[in-house]
Amino acid sequence: MKSDIKALEQRVLSALSDNQNLEHPLYDVLNELWQYNQSQWARIEQMIRVSDSYQDMIIQREKTLGERFDKHLRQLEKITRISDRYQTALREANLELEQASYMDALTGLPNRRKMLRRLKTEYEMRPESLCLAMIDIDHFKQINDEFGHLIGDDVLVSVGNLIEHTVGELGHIARWGGEEFLVIFSQVEEQEVERCLEQLTRVIRDARFDSGDDVRIRTSISVGKSHYQQGDTIDSLITRADNALYRAKNTGRDRVVFD
Repeated sequence: MKSDIKALEQRVLSALSDNQNLEHPLYDVLNELWQYNQSQWARIEQMIRVSDSYQDMIIQREKTLGERFDKHLRQLEKITRISDRYQTALREANLELEQASYMDALTGLPNRRKMLRRLKTEYEMRPESLCLAMIDIDHFKQINDEFGHLIGDDVLVSVGNLIEHTVGELGHIARWGGEEFLVIFSQVEEQEVERCLEQLTRVIRDARFDSGDDVRIRTSISVGKSHYQQGDTIDSLITRADNALYRAKNTGRDRVVFD
């Protein structure tokens, strides 16, 4: 199906002119891609104008059909090279935009959108082996209130790194939102998952995070785990992990609750 370029451009302009989108993590990427697109079109239009003028001059000066054909052929090759470079640049920009849409800008981890795609793939292939762990940083608001959001962001990034390092090859981690992370375990024995999560709580409990002065920040995590049960959907798996996390936070935090 042929794309309506004018309509697409209007949608992009509308998105960029909407002040509600200014804080969206993809706004700068979309704006930069739009500006790049416009500059490339301007360059191509300029080259075409130069090409047209040059072609008129050749037609006036050259008398033979062979000479005119040679000039036209060289001009066509030049425009083709320009078009090829533009198409390559556009594909690379689109690839960067797609990658950015699946990554969390703060932690560099896959984001919720990416994790849902992976979860759908795992569920379709082998649902019976799926295990989810919903992880929340305890008292994270207090860290932000006491030390500021910049330090809070540093703690969030550091906790994400520790989770990723501790889980290793056993699972896939993503930032689920706020101070929450989600880990997908697939084809991992349930006892091994439980040992991994218990180890993870100890790692975070023993860690110390830099506050920017002489104070070392300590925190902990609460974890809720759900394992696939007959009839589970993706939503019910997530909901049961979330409910287990809620129980962990309401029974003292710094612990793992297995659904």
